[in-house]
Amino acid sequence: MGNSEQQKRRAKWIIAVIAVCIVIYTSMQHIGALGQIVGGMISLIFPLILGLIFALVLDVPLRPLEKHFFPRSNQAWVKKIRRPCCILIALLIILGVLTGVLLLVVPELISAIGVLGESIVDLVNSVQEWGMKHDLEEIPGGAFLMKLELNWSSIQTSLFEWAKGGVADILGTTATVIGSLASWVVNFTVALVFAIYLLSGKERLKKQYVHLIHAWIPEKFSGIVLHVGNVFVDSFRKFVAGQTMEAIILGSLCALGMWIFRFPYAPMIGALVGVTALVPMVGGLVGGAVGALMILPESITKALLFVVFLVILQQLEDNLIYPRVVGSSMGLPAIWVLAAITVGGSIGGVAGMLFSVPVASALYRLVREATEWKEQKIQSAGGGNPG
Repeated sequence: MGNSEQQKRRAKWIIAVIAVCIVIYTSMQHIGALGQIVGGMISLIFPLILGLIFALVLDVPLRPLEKHFFPRSNQAWVKKIRRPCCILIALLIILGVLTGVLLLVVPELISAIGVLGESIVDLVNSVQEWGMKHDLEEIPGGAFLMKLELNWSSIQTSLFEWAKGGVADILGTTATVIGSLASWVVNFTVALVFAIYLLSGKERLKKQYVHLIHAWIPEKFSGIVLHVGNVFVDSFRKFVAGQTMEAIILGSLCALGMWIFRFPYAPMIGALVGVTALVPMVGGLVGGAVGALMILPESITKALLFVVFLVILQQLEDNLIYPRVVGSSMGLPAIWVLAAITVGGSIGGVAGMLFSVPVASALYRLVREATEWKEQKIQSAGGGNPG
């Protein structure tokens, strides 16, 4: 009987392996159609996925708010208003920070771009006037420019025609942009409502999720599934909390350093660097590039010195702040953080960079736990053998 049972299990295992191989082979043969099907399914449930992400992000400030500002009480009316009030405060905090940064940075950035454009026009006019007053053959390379026989009038006409065509293209795509914007507004609204619903009854939903897993998944695997889900949620929560703290520290240090070295726009650029630093490792550099663009119309020297200052600050952040604030809480080595950001950015751009680190941290933790369990099992088996 024992051999018969073993043969049946082996036969089931072989059939399962063959079935998986057939599915993989068929999927590879129709990879284009499979990609379209998967993309269509993701687009259908995208608002729900976005709502789940919103819920996980909002849950980070929601927990301390409920713990400190709304202590546990046996009164019924306190229990009813605690969760809605905390959700509203968490939303206002996040929206207030983002709105404040936009109001600080965007007007100055637009002004800086305008001043930079005027400076470029003045530089071109100055070069043209200088060229009309001097003989090009007297300067190095001037003879080569004269041989080109550039027709500036024709070039200006071509540029004008190109600009008209660009304006026509922009006007032609306005309807598409408006349609996409309306779609994003609808998705954002549905996602926000779904997130609020999830947070409002998260304990009840968690119980339902546990009952569902136990009901439909064999007892042997239900505990594994629940543990994997808890690891991913815990990794994402720790990442959001650690990354937010790291961004606040980096933005504050940037603003303080700019104030000490008398760089202009210190509060605005510091806030911008802090917000963009939410994207791991590379976000601060992007914010710094925009900050340098804002400083450039005032002084090229100050813009270059600011870039040097930010590169040094970013190195300190990568080697001292990030490993202790985010890396220690995530338990993920720096090399794997860099690998996760690279792969995530290639797959999903900025969003891929944001979510690749908690996903990689969860996978790293699960693999480490499985490896430790396997080693303990091998040691136990070896300990039982006298030889």
